[in-house]
Amino acid sequence: MNYIKSLHIEGFKKFRTLDVEFNEHMNILVGENEAGKSTLLDAIKTVLNQQYRLADKSVLRDLFNAQMVEEFEANPSVKTLPRILIEVELVLDPKTKNADYFYGEVYGQRKQQFEVYGTLKKQDEKFGIRFECKYDELLGAGMEQAILEKKIPYEYYVLTWMTFANNPYQTIRRPLQFLAIETTSNATAPSFNTYNRTLFTSRYDEATRAKAKNDFRTKLVEAFDATELPELGDNRKFGVDTKKVVLETILSVYEGAIALENRGSGMESLIKTEIALEKANGLDVILMEEPENHLSFTTLRKMLHEISAKQKDSQIIVATHNNMIASRLNLNNVLWITDGVVKSLSKVDKDVAEFFVKADDNAFLQLLLSNKVFLVEGATEFLLLPLFYKQITGKTIEEDGISVISCNGISYKNYLEIAKKTSKKICVITDNDGKQNRIDEATTFNKTNTLQHIFLGTTTDDWTWEACLYNLNQTALDGMIEVQAGADYLFHKKDYGQVLGKMLNNKVETAYKMLLSKTAFEVPQYIKDAIEWLRA
Repeated sequence: MNYIKSLHIEGFKKFRTLDVEFNEHMNILVGENEAGKSTLLDAIKTVLNQQYRLADKSVLRDLFNAQMVEEFEANPSVKTLPRILIEVELVLDPKTKNADYFYGEVYGQRKQQFEVYGTLKKQDEKFGIRFECKYDELLGAGMEQAILEKKIPYEYYVLTWMTFANNPYQTIRRPLQFLAIETTSNATAPSFNTYNRTLFTSRYDEATRAKAKNDFRTKLVEAFDATELPELGDNRKFGVDTKKVVLETILSVYEGAIALENRGSGMESLIKTEIALEKANGLDVILMEEPENHLSFTTLRKMLHEISAKQKDSQIIVATHNNMIASRLNLNNVLWITDGVVKSLSKVDKDVAEFFVKADDNAFLQLLLSNKVFLVEGATEFLLLPLFYKQITGKTIEEDGISVISCNGISYKNYLEIAKKTSKKICVITDNDGKQNRIDEATTFNKTNTLQHIFLGTTTDDWTWEACLYNLNQTALDGMIEVQAGADYLFHKKDYGQVLGKMLNNKVETAYKMLLSKTAFEVPQYIKDAIEWLRA
């Protein structure tokens, strides 16, 4: 199998420097807005598709890393001018056509380091392509004064694509079949032409494509001549200049009688994905940027099923903000972009990853992308904790950049396993269920974990959230919760009194009443402690 093994970036858009190791099959890029997910995909396309090759040099204003530009402006010189280096390391079957063309020494800064320390060895030779954008001093002779005036001479930059074997790279000698799926509402957008052309090239061998193009030209002329338009006079007539008609530029993929680009955006994305994943199309690498756009819940689930079933035939690199995509495609495949680095979740326990694959509703991605998090057991805590937080601190949870995630019971343990990989403060608020061993376990956990703490009632009498609230606010709650005289409100066959019993049997309804009430409820001490700890 041919695939992208790694990506090395210097000075490109978001990244001053960045190194990414990709999984052989599935890669899920996640991160906050502006974290750099699109930049990673753009870097790959820049190398493999020679993106920007024909663009005006003014585009470099948007490609240079802002930090490198600032460094140049602080100390303007030819040596400090911003530059771009992108290396894509590949894994290629040696039998692949032109494979040797891409095999050679590792380039760039890493090669220089090898040479300095005398460690460049045969095993440092790899398959790959290198893109470099740098100022050409020979071409820019006479620009020295402008450079000293902090002016970047974009027109004097040279863009080069070279293989690791130091051969010029041309897309016609592309080492693997590569396709980027981009959803657009504009049927004439270049993304359609690129998709259709790439699919055509990957699906059919050179001989088949040549015959199709030849037959198309021949029949096009025949069809036009068959119209028998009147001559213009003096032996002149209209004809078709076949040089102006390139088959690949007018190809469309049809489903029935409808061209793909004329489908709704959601179905367009789904169909593109289904086609790309077909083994017969021979695609090695598929890039997908936010495939959830324009998709209904049902259609998204269908897309995820297609990807899960067929992902082993291709390497998939998908950038997403969607929790379902990140969890259902297995969080072991997640590459989390944060603080300018990429962290893999491949070492998360397999059972934990499987939990998030199967969980009907989870907030895995919310945990990953939040600054601080409260993990609570259920809807009751989810509703009331923000109220108590503001009551105690005078600020909203949102103002302090904190998220509240409902974990549906003790599944918070799976979230904690993820939290250990994040270096985030995670506060668990849970019940002790009247069991001393749960109190003891929480105490032990808190002694050995500085960034994750568990808070619960400190006695078996304060066994659950509702019991703690009732014990502190009995008068107010007795007046608020309506009960029927003589009615039993047993909870798990136990009698806790009418009011508390009804609270336990109607947790969400009770929480909603408390939320709408103007009463300032006394907050249990362990909740106060949890809020204080997370804010610290």
